[in-house]
Amino acid sequence: MSNAAATTTTSTSTTTSSSETVTGDDPIVASVDDGGDEDYDDEDEDEEEAAGMSGCNGFLCGGPAWPRPVRVMKSEVANRADQGNTIKASEYMDPPKILYKKMELVAGLVKGNSMCVAYTGAGLSKSSGIPDYATKGASVTGSKGPALKTSLDAKPTFAHLVLAAMERAGYLHYYVQQNHDGLPQKAGYPQWKINEIHGAWFDPSNPVVKFSGSLRNDLFEGMCEIEKKVDLCLCLGTSLSGMNADRIATKTAKRSLLNPPKATGTVIINLQRTHLDSHCCIRVWALLDEAFRILAELLSLEVLPAPSPPFGSDCSFKLPFDAETGTYDPSKSMILDLRIGSKVVIIHPNASNFKSRGSVVRKDDQGCFVIDFENDRRRRLGWWWITAAQSGKIKQLPLINAKGRNTTTTKPKPTKTETTTPTYTTTVTNHSTKPKPKTSSS
Repeated sequence: MSNAAATTTTSTSTTTSSSETVTGDDPIVASVDDGGDEDYDDEDEDEEEAAGMSGCNGFLCGGPAWPRPVRVMKSEVANRADQGNTIKASEYMDPPKILYKKMELVAGLVKGNSMCVAYTGAGLSKSSGIPDYATKGASVTGSKGPALKTSLDAKPTFAHLVLAAMERAGYLHYYVQQNHDGLPQKAGYPQWKINEIHGAWFDPSNPVVKFSGSLRNDLFEGMCEIEKKVDLCLCLGTSLSGMNADRIATKTAKRSLLNPPKATGTVIINLQRTHLDSHCCIRVWALLDEAFRILAELLSLEVLPAPSPPFGSDCSFKLPFDAETGTYDPSKSMILDLRIGSKVVIIHPNASNFKSRGSVVRKDDQGCFVIDFENDRRRRLGWWWITAAQSGKIKQLPLINAKGRNTTTTKPKPTKTETTTPTYTTTVTNHSTKPKPKTSSS
């Protein structure tokens, strides 16, 4: 943990150790007011909810001077009963002034931190128009986001753009992604700094992992290595319902509670309660786009629009990779031909669909390549894979051109199946320390 990350800076230039609990006598807390006339409505609060709201602001925001968030939507339905999470899907929000004060604390932790990692779930993408499964009832996010013909067409949210800006500014060092949507990369976040542990819509070699499926070995091992190094986890838009990848948030929180602390801790920003709320260092109850607008201001970030593919209409690319294995080799050169009709084959050795063959059918409106694979499966290759490969930042291509004709024996149907909507029913709840033997999830 860096020295800079061990202190929290506020607008009053007061600092506190990250291992201490802020009390009502502290000058930080003394300056806080609730930002409005709404008090927490606990008249119909049951025992489970009352217990769940204990420690609802995180250990850096303890004490009675930090008010409880306002319940903005009540639900009697569990947010992810399908994953064994029985916490009710009620939603809560911090009053504006409290939200700003909390984000000041978050900005203080982010500045100078040596290993800040984002761990994001479905809530981060909700305002893009992609549905989630934890939201129940008349959510405050219910009217947010454009209507999409397909979730593949979704564009990054403002929070995604801020996360990309944080990476460029040196504040965010890695990203573990529950979602499959490619929105971080569409926002400009680099492919080589992200682990799409549950599968990816824009990586043909990383099919979506079914709920009962197995994590890809190399991605699981990479996640475990990152888990050991995380100092500050930004846990965003996830119900933390027990998936294997939740370890990024939970283990960082546990290390922060050791004496002495071994990590700064976990910041959770979400509308619904999680089992980790009382163990995180700062608990923010807010819409993610609103919270990240404040964070962008506090960090003086240059938030750029989502980038476009830099290669225009080109569909054939010279890359410093081995043409036989698809591995990075600066002494070699290959051509990846993605023109319509070009034959390709999955070459990543850890892919569950290794050696699957396909044919490029078109380029979509966002510059990504649409490929029809055997067994009537349509997949896409994100354009950012090309720029990452051109720069030599990735070590393995997802696919290369196939030699000769596509050997698919079945006649392809006019329209291939392309998975889009069932995003969050296909995540992994394997709690073992090692992944199960790999099974095909295509």
